[in-house]
Amino acid sequence: MIHRQSHQQSNQQHPVNLRGQIANWVAQVIYQGQSANVVTQQIAEQVTDPRNRALARKCLFGVCRQFEQLDWAISQLLQKPLKKNQWSLQSLLLSSVYQLLYLNTAEHAVISESVNACRQMEKDWAAKLVNGVLRNALRQKQSLLEQTNAPEKVQYSMPDWLLKRFKNAWPKHWQAICEQSNQKAPLTLRLNRSHANAKSSDALLQSAHIEFKTHPVAKDARILDEARNVQDIPEFATGLFSVQDISAQLAAALLPVNAGDRVLDACAAPGGKTAHLLEMHPELSLTALELEAARAEKIHQNLQRLNLTAQVIIDDAQTYSVQQPFDAILLDAPCSATGVIRRQPDIKQHRRDEDIWPLVQLQNAILTNLWQQLKPGGHLLYATCSILPDENQKQIKKFLKQQSDAALVTLPDTVLKTGTDTGFGLQLFPQRDHDGFFYSLLKKSS
Repeated sequence: MIHRQSHQQSNQQHPVNLRGQIANWVAQVIYQGQSANVVTQQIAEQVTDPRNRALARKCLFGVCRQFEQLDWAISQLLQKPLKKNQWSLQSLLLSSVYQLLYLNTAEHAVISESVNACRQMEKDWAAKLVNGVLRNALRQKQSLLEQTNAPEKVQYSMPDWLLKRFKNAWPKHWQAICEQSNQKAPLTLRLNRSHANAKSSDALLQSAHIEFKTHPVAKDARILDEARNVQDIPEFATGLFSVQDISAQLAAALLPVNAGDRVLDACAAPGGKTAHLLEMHPELSLTALELEAARAEKIHQNLQRLNLTAQVIIDDAQTYSVQQPFDAILLDAPCSATGVIRRQPDIKQHRRDEDIWPLVQLQNAILTNLWQQLKPGGHLLYATCSILPDENQKQIKKFLKQQSDAALVTLPDTVLKTGTDTGFGLQLFPQRDHDGFFYSLLKKSS
C-alpha cells in the first residue's frame, strides 16, 4: 500500500510513548531499509524495562513476518489509502493492528497509547483516524484473520515475486515453505565436544531447567524448547555451547578433511562453521576468509570465546589467491537468504526479484576463483542458506559444465534423507527444527 521511501525520518520533537517508539523502529525497517537486527540493538540500548523491550522486539519481527496480511487489513479498514509520505503513521497502524490481531495485549492500552502517540508525533489530525481504524480492527478481527477473498500474497504473507519463485521451483512444497518461513525459529545450540565439560553438558542444561531435544543427524545439536538469553545458558561464556542452526551444523561433518590439512572457510563470518571444524578437527590448519573487517572481527571474538585458533584474513573471495593450494574448501556463498526468512523476516521487505541474478553471478565468480585455490584431489563444499534453484542446483550444474576437473560427490544417505536430493546437491527446506539450506560437495580430479 505504501512503498519504502528513500529519505530518512526526521527526529521527533517530543518524547513519544512505547507505541510511538515501536512505530519508529518499524518504520526504520519497513520503509527505510534498515536491518531488523540493527534496530533490535537500538531497542536493547534504549529500552530498559525487560517487558517493554520484549514487546518492542516482538512487534518489530511480527510486523515483518505478517506485513502483507497487516498491510491488506489496514487497506480494508481505511476509507482511502494514506498519502505515501505518511509512512510514520502507517508504521503506527501496522504495529498497533499487529498487537490487536496477533498478541494478547490489553486492547484498550494499545488503542489509547496509539492515539496519544499520534499527538506526541505532532499528528493531532490523525488521532481520530487511528482511533477509528483500531476500533474497527477489533470489531472485524475474525474476518481480518480469516482473510476471505484476500490475494495469495496476503494468505501466505509473502511478496508476490517470492511467492512466484517458490511456486515455480517447488510446486509440491511451496505452501509448506511459506508457512514454515513465517514461523518463529527455535534457539539451537551446538555442543563443543572438545570442552572439558562436554560429557556433563546435558546434565548442566537440565540443572538450569532448560528443556531441549536432540537431533538424529546433527549429533551436537541441542534444540531448546524456548528462546533465552545466552548468558543464562550454563558454560556458554567458556565455550561449551554455541548458537547455530542444525542446517549450518551439517557443514563441518560434510567436508572431508584429514589431520594436518590446510582448510579454507570462505565467507566465514560470524565464524560458526570455522569453529565447528576446529572443534571436530583441532589439528587442522584453518584459514577463515571474510570481506569486511567488522565481520572478520566477529570471527575473532567467537574463536576467542571458544579458545580456538585460525588465521583470519580480510580479502575478496572473488580474487583471493594463495601460492600453496588448500586441501579442502568450505564456501558458504553470499545468497538471497530465502531459507532463513523465519530468523530474518525483514528479508521479505528488503530483497527484490532483481537482486537474484547479481547474486548468482557473484556466487559463480567466487566458486570459479576458489576452485583454482584447491589442490587436485581436494574437496569443495558449496553451501547457501537459499531455497532458490538458481543459486543452488542450477549454479552447480552450470559450474560442472564449466570445470572439466570438477565432479559431484554423493552425500551420505543419512543426510540426504533429511531433505530433497536435487541431483546436484541437497536442498533442505525450512522446517520446525532447521532452516532452509543447500549443500553440494565437489571433488577436484587428481
